[in-house]
Amino acid sequence: MRPTTTQQLAIEAMLNSLLGPRVYDRLCLGMKVGGMDEDVLYVFVSDEACAAEIEAVHTDDFALAAEHVLNQPVRCVNVIPYDFSDLSSP
Repeated sequence: MRPTTTQQLAIEAMLNSLLGPRVYDRLCLGMKVGGMDEDVLYVFVSDEACAAEIEAVHTDDFALAAEHVLNQPVRCVNVIPYDFSDLSSP
């Protein structure tokens, strides 16, 4: 399930509130929720460093925001840098 544009914006707004504007701007600018498969949330971010920090510290915040907006349980958050989002490219 892919979020609508309105849902994407609502998740971003909630993350801005949960993380604070400074952390949100550093980690989430350009972030896109790729969708959900079962109870796994897929999130694409700008680079590996952002992905690593989000996975280490902020997955609960991402899960909370997505659960609230999408009305579905999130058990796992996979954060993928845009560099690795298309593994079929050479």
